[in-house]
Amino acid sequence: MHGFQLGREFKISIAEILTVFPEGKIELVNKHLLIINGLKEEEILKKAKNIGGTIKIIKIEKENDFKNFILKKAENNRGKFNYGISVFGIDSNLKKTLNETKRYLSGKNISSRFVNKNFENISSAQIIPEKLIENKSDFTILREKKSSYIGYTIWTQNIEEYSKRDYSKSRDMKIGMLPPKLSQMMINLSGGKTIYDPFVGLGTILIESLAMGNKEVYGSDFNPDMIEASNKNISNFSNTKTKIFLFDARDMEKNTIFSNNIDSIVTEGFLGEIMTKKNINLERINIQRKNLSKMYEKFFYGLKKKNFRGNIVITFPFWEIDKKYYYFIEIYDILNKYCNIIPLFPNSFTNSYGKEFHSTKSGSLLYKRKNQLVGRELFKLTIL
Repeated sequence: MHGFQLGREFKISIAEILTVFPEGKIELVNKHLLIINGLKEEEILKKAKNIGGTIKIIKIEKENDFKNFILKKAENNRGKFNYGISVFGIDSNLKKTLNETKRYLSGKNISSRFVNKNFENISSAQIIPEKLIENKSDFTILREKKSSYIGYTIWTQNIEEYSKRDYSKSRDMKIGMLPPKLSQMMINLSGGKTIYDPFVGLGTILIESLAMGNKEVYGSDFNPDMIEASNKNISNFSNTKTKIFLFDARDMEKNTIFSNNIDSIVTEGFLGEIMTKKNINLERINIQRKNLSKMYEKFFYGLKKKNFRGNIVITFPFWEIDKKYYYFIEIYDILNKYCNIIPLFPNSFTNSYGKEFHSTKSGSLLYKRKNQLVGRELFKLTIL
C-alpha cells in the first residue's frame, strides 16, 4: 500500500495519479493524501520523477502505534537518529506528536533529533539534504475516525531540479508563465509521447516533455519573439532537435505538422492580456472573452477540419475580482460544438466520493495560485 501526498491543487494531483497508475485500487482519499493498493513499488519509483502533482510517495502500513513503528526504524539506525514527521487527519497536533516521539525514543536509550522546523509538517526541500529517504526516517501519520495509517517516504519531489529548469529560461513578464509542475501534470493527463504545443510561448511544456523522457516535441506560436525564446530555452536544457515554427493557431486547418504522428496536443492556450489589480474590471474581462472566443472558434474549427484524433489537454483563463470568479463561458459552447469533453476522473471515482472530489459542471479542473488575478481552467478533450 502506498500513499501519495497531494499538491496544493489536490484534484489535479489525484487525476494525474489515477491516469498514470490506472491499475491501482483506492484505499482512502482526502485533500492531503491518496492511498492506493495494488501498485508495484519498482513501477512507482520508475515513474515518480515525472509526476508533477505529488509532493512525496510513502510506503504505508496500517498501524495505530506510531511510536513503536518509528522505534523499529530507529533501532536499525547507527548513531543519532534524525527523523521528520508529518501528521494529517483528526488529532493532527504535530508538536505533541514530535515531543511524544522524542521522549519515547529517549526512554529506549535512543539519541534522536526531529528535523521539522517550527513544528510544521516537513517539506520536500528538507527531506533530501537530511537524507531521510535513505534512512527511511521521514514519517507520515494519517489519523482517521476508524483507522490510522503510518508510513515512511520512499520518494520526494526534487524542488531544485524544477527551479533549475524554470529559472534557466528567458522570461517575459508580459506573458503568463506556466508552472513546470502543472506542465508535467498536463502531459501525464494527455497520455501522449509525441507532443505538440500550438501556443508554445517560452517552451515550458516542451522542456518538461523532454525532461520526462519523450523524444519528439513540436511547437508553434504566432509571435516571432516566442519562437526565438522557446528555441533558446530548449537549447539550454537539451540537445534534442525540436521543430518550433511560426504559425497562427487560427489557421490550424493549414498546419502540416500533423504528418509527424503527433498523438497529443498539450498547451496553455492564450490567456489574454496581463491584468493587474489597478486595471482589472468586468468591462476588460468581457472584451477579453469576446476576443478569445473568436480565436478559439477558428482554432477548434481547424482541428476538426484536420480530423485530429489525439487527446488535447488545454487551459483557458478565468478571472477573480473581489473573491468572485468570472469564467470564460463562451468557450463552453465552442467546446460542445467541436469536442468531446473527457472526464478527468474515472466514473468509478466520482461515483464513490463526495462533491469535493468532482470536476466542475463543465468537466474541468481549476488551477489558481493565491493572489493571482487570472487562473487556469483545465480540460481534456478530443475532437468530434
